[in-house]
Amino acid sequence: MDRDSTEHLMTPVTAVSGDPSTYPVHVAVLPVAERPTDNDWHEATWTVGPDGEHCATLLVGPDGVIDPGAEGPGTFRTWVKITAPPEEPVIPSARFEIT
Repeated sequence: MDRDSTEHLMTPVTAVSGDPSTYPVHVAVLPVAERPTDNDWHEATWTVGPDGEHCATLLVGPDGVIDPGAEGPGTFRTWVKITAPPEEPVIPSARFEIT
């Protein structure tokens, strides 16, 4: 992803059972070596990806909800948190580059 680009960042979520899109979802986007704290989470939405998978989606970039590339290029990952009482799974994504 180019750091000057604003786009919907989709993170695929594979559920063991049920439909995760029935629950609230939050996303954090951080440098790969960091873990999210309470202030890093942003309300996200659910969408269906190109292969039919559920994806947590957040608008990122200079005109987005957050701008992870504001400090320059680097390696990042998203974290997805699903509020499904009594569970609240936190799922890291694969790494990706912001150039």
